[in-house]
Amino acid sequence: MIIRKVLNNNLLLVDEQGQEQIAMGRGLRFSYKVGDTLNESDVEKIYILKDEKNTRDYIRLLEDVPSEYAEVIQNAIQLAQEKMHKKLNEQIFVTLLDHLLYALERDEKGIVLYNRMLWEIQKFYPKEYQTGLQVLEYINKKLGRSLPDAEAGNIAFHLVNAQMAPNMEGGARNGMLMVKMLKDIFQIVQLYYKKQIDEDSINYSRFAVHMQFFLQRLLEDKMLENGVATIYDSVAREQKNAAGCVSQIQKYIRNFLKKEIPKEEQIYLIVHIARVMEDT
Repeated sequence: MIIRKVLNNNLLLVDEQGQEQIAMGRGLRFSYKVGDTLNESDVEKIYILKDEKNTRDYIRLLEDVPSEYAEVIQNAIQLAQEKMHKKLNEQIFVTLLDHLLYALERDEKGIVLYNRMLWEIQKFYPKEYQTGLQVLEYINKKLGRSLPDAEAGNIAFHLVNAQMAPNMEGGARNGMLMVKMLKDIFQIVQLYYKKQIDEDSINYSRFAVHMQFFLQRLLEDKMLENGVATIYDSVAREQKNAAGCVSQIQKYIRNFLKKEIPKEEQIYLIVHIARVMEDT
């Protein structure tokens, strides 16, 4: 590995057979200079970002980061990936790094920003929120800081975005849109049935997960078309209330996004709504 650039005390930009990588190791800048060959035994971790723009943005951020911050935040992002047990868009290395640096800067200045979507994130993305709390606890412990629990919601929001298609335009905007639409659709269901959803039921968990993937497909224009539309009429007759509720959701999406829900998607919505609202 040939050293191309010193980013900070512990991070070097290196070239490994024509591929740019970021090497982490304690005090590397004091042992090496640009043009040297980096010994693998001195490397603790290697970060490889395939996207050229992500790599450039990542390097730009790291150049201005205090060494102790960079190492802790890198480990925090790695912790988030391990806890999620899912493949995350590599852009999270840039977006979450940038966010956490800004959060630490705000904390130094005593500035507190309230996350207006915190309740919805806790409700609809509990796994991401719990991961956010663990990441937050790690950062506060390692840096001796006291970032508020509300930051766990912000971290969770980045994890939600990182699970979307990597080439999806407006990732952050769509992530916020998903949270808003989940809230609106759950409200539509409860108003239609004139009762609260039982959030302790297994059917609620299934419904929440289905709605998350449904909205992701909707925003990415990847709606299901698997040929089951022919059974729509029989399903709608059997579950009239749920079908009527789905019609209200269809109107909401049509007005809000100017999009239509295919019959295939409507069938699955009817089944899940019937389960969560009628089988309890």
